[in-house]
Amino acid sequence: MSEQAPVSATITASTITPIHKDILVYDMFFGEQVTKAGLILLGDDKTDRGIHPRWARVYAVGPEDQSGLKAEEWVLIEHGRWSREMEVTDGTKTFIIRKVDPKCVLLKYDGELDPEKACLLGK
Repeated sequence: MSEQAPVSATITASTITPIHKDILVYDMFFGEQVTKAGLILLGDDKTDRGIHPRWARVYAVGPEDQSGLKAEEWVLIEHGRWSREMEVTDGTKTFIIRKVDPKCVLLKYDGELDPEKACLLGK
């Protein structure tokens, strides 16, 4: 039996295309948030205190997606309803892409958003 060399490939933005109803996101925010009332929602610290929805920017949607989401919109996703990260490069920068469960997108926002200040339900 011959040994195969390990496969080494660079994942580039041009080679990533979602299939079916998949939604791919990037810029997912895992930091601390402060509500308008001054409550501090802690970041993802692996305890129940860090469990809350996360904002992410849509990278691409699959051809069967019926949600009406478009690339560059911000979406709020139920806690933990995303895949592990995948590092992708577009030639000038490297970023992280994750797949999210389409049924767990709570809302969308198509303007500019500062996830640190948006805190769950709007600016």
